[in-house]
Amino acid sequence: MKIELKKIGMLDKAEFEVGNITLICGENNTGKTYATYSLYGYLDFMRKAGFFHFRKVFNEFEKIIKIDEPKIVFDLEKFLVIVNKTIQMLSEDYLKNLSDVFAGKEEDFQTSEFKTDLQANNKELEKIFTIINQSSFFNFRVEIIEEVSEKKVVITLVENFEVEIIERTFIRILQAIYFKKFPNIFILSAERTGASMFQKELDVNKNEIVEKIQKSNGRNIDVYDILLNRASRYPEPVKDNIYFIRELDEVVKKTSFIKKEEKKVALYKEILDLLHCVVGGKYIVTQEGIYFAPEARHRATKGKILVQSASSSVRSLLMLNFYLLHQAQRGDILMIDEPELNLHPKNQILLARLFALLANAGIKIFITTHSDYIVREINNCIMLNNLSDEQIQGLSSKNYSLHHKLNPDSIRAYLAIKDKKSKENVLQRMSINPKQGIYIDTFDDPIDIQNENQGEIFEEVLRNLS
Repeated sequence: MKIELKKIGMLDKAEFEVGNITLICGENNTGKTYATYSLYGYLDFMRKAGFFHFRKVFNEFEKIIKIDEPKIVFDLEKFLVIVNKTIQMLSEDYLKNLSDVFAGKEEDFQTSEFKTDLQANNKELEKIFTIINQSSFFNFRVEIIEEVSEKKVVITLVENFEVEIIERTFIRILQAIYFKKFPNIFILSAERTGASMFQKELDVNKNEIVEKIQKSNGRNIDVYDILLNRASRYPEPVKDNIYFIRELDEVVKKTSFIKKEEKKVALYKEILDLLHCVVGGKYIVTQEGIYFAPEARHRATKGKILVQSASSSVRSLLMLNFYLLHQAQRGDILMIDEPELNLHPKNQILLARLFALLANAGIKIFITTHSDYIVREINNCIMLNNLSDEQIQGLSSKNYSLHHKLNPDSIRAYLAIKDKKSKENVLQRMSINPKQGIYIDTFDDPIDIQNENQGEIFEEVLRNLS
């Protein structure tokens, strides 16, 4: 997936790809978060807004179909044109929603651009039609028929033949295409440590809305407008984090593919073991609130405390913990703004190893970071790719496994900088050496300067002693 954007917040220009692991580093106020939020907002919009747009193009679908009850027949190439036209239409509409994503003003994004290379092709459609046939969710069958130089799609319906049924079938097919084409995303914003606090404010907002309605005394009142105004205080990723916390009692009823197959797949068990090591305890959801039991994994044997009273690292890791245990799906993109937030260097290193495991389990990792520890540990995992299985097993005392190996071709790294010529904030792609990993000098300069300063101060100290 390739992204191209211009004039979005602090980021003037950027082109980047999404790899199995994508890192964006750089100094403050260079636009890293804008790249992350832009992509998150786009994928979220494409998955949620599609249904309403699908109805707009149904009339074009009607023009290409031939009906032979109980079958609908159409040309695959012509259908592909409709699919890609819908993607283009939705992408253009997304630009109009950038102000909602960033909780900003519409005029701030009038010159913004956002483009992707996400276009469907024939092979993808054929794979999705195969998935439809294998799923019990769809009450129709799809087959591809070769006719000379073109392919025909034949849909066999099992319901009563009506226009409404055809429209619903068309929408379901587009939904299947979109959910396959646009991956599910989960984001941890830099404000995640406060999300458990923000939920209380939302409850206050709800009470204020109810109070306004009660005071209206029957007068016309736009409830939607009130809700919109109250909800627009935070960028979309922050709001989504708040809602995730508020709905944890429902989230915990689900089981992620990692947790579900923990006993069957060694990699998944390794992920959950490392997650517990980083978190350092167990989260417990009750009607009274969310608790944290230090050191516990299955049972709270040493007491528990409300997360509001726990350390900031406990709040920082809360959503990652519940996502990996209860919500993660293969093919997801997990986005984290500053994963090092509130974490000791030791846990930053372990978190980087967890990212390597998750990438190898089929979850794409997208992070912005100021942590040299995280980048260097990802480099270590890239370097493992040069070793044999026996050599890696020989490093068992360092707690590395075969699952930590990262293919350098699957990694993308970028540095957010202010271009000296254009004076614009841009993303610069960083090269990845298969033997040494990613070289990002943004960390080296301050480290070198600090070492130099320390050396000069120490020399002065020695002079005083002499």
